[in-house]
Amino acid sequence: MASIAFEGLTKRFGTTDVVRGIDLAVPSGAFLSLLGPSGCGKSTLLRMLAGLEDPSEGRILFDGEVVNDVPPGRRDIAMVFQSYALYPHMTVAQNIAYPLRKRGVKRAERDAAVARVAAMLQLDALLARRPRELSGGQQQRVALGRALVRDPRIFLLDEPLSNLDATLRSLMRSELVALHRRIGRTMVYVTHDQLEAMTMSTHVAVIDGGVLQQFGSPADVYRRPANRMVAGFIGTPAMAFLDGVVAAGRLLVAGEVVAATGAADGAVTVGVRAEDVTIGDGGIAARVSHVEAVGHETLVTLEGGFGRVTARAAADCALVPGDAAAWAARAERLHLFDDRSGVRLDAPCSPVRGPTPRDEQHDG
Repeated sequence: MASIAFEGLTKRFGTTDVVRGIDLAVPSGAFLSLLGPSGCGKSTLLRMLAGLEDPSEGRILFDGEVVNDVPPGRRDIAMVFQSYALYPHMTVAQNIAYPLRKRGVKRAERDAAVARVAAMLQLDALLARRPRELSGGQQQRVALGRALVRDPRIFLLDEPLSNLDATLRSLMRSELVALHRRIGRTMVYVTHDQLEAMTMSTHVAVIDGGVLQQFGSPADVYRRPANRMVAGFIGTPAMAFLDGVVAAGRLLVAGEVVAATGAADGAVTVGVRAEDVTIGDGGIAARVSHVEAVGHETLVTLEGGFGRVTARAAADCALVPGDAAAWAARAERLHLFDDRSGVRLDAPCSPVRGPTPRDEQHDG
């Protein structure tokens, strides 16, 4: 195992900074997902870890040792590529054994290591086959086996599940998590799929525009997104963003008081997740614009003067597009962001107690 640290890491191609000043400390034995949209710099970051790209500025450290000038073959890392990169003329056993053969390991020792890894990945019955005779999931396991047989201190995985169908991706996610628990090695996993990152990782680094947006556990990133970019990228369906106003300790959306808050008076952006929205008789008036049945639940999209929100409803929900409805959100689960910078406001919300400004006007 090995800890990893980035200190002011920057990668520049021409005049373009693809990775910009990233500072990050990853503990030994972590499963880190580098998560972000296509072109955000996450694969470039992985290639710098592997030694395939040189940083323009900053340092990379393994266990406190700077490795900027250490060639790839001496970094004690193994990399699994998106394409698997198997040798088509070799059998499964020969593909797995290749790194050991290249290092001059004796035949008996190679065979023992291949047998051990094949048993771990349930490839025992496939050792005599060639890649063209394997399914996508089997090829992916062979690529993992070729990395595992070296017993490196760090594993680097570059979107290894992106070529698989949805069912197989789900299965391989579970297998990778189980593998990480068994071997305890540090893993760095590049993905643009937030479901992969949230279900597999011990740590997530969200990157956008080459800049580290947030680093933390999957739960932290989901429950307390650092800014609007992270909030909108993490979660399915995506978080809804609404215009809000804070006045005298009350948060208003479309003129309706939805929560009490300690945020400063003024305009804010309000983030609402679908699981925190309820549809009922009271709340903000809306109209149903879209209904999506997904088996175990129904996703209902509501629109009105407030903008658009999505609610998770029961599978037998009877609403149809065009229906009038009203919605409310769990006050303590609302997210507030600065309406200009998009940075999270450290101002929790809570249910309103006592008369609202509208009630006071009515009583007067």
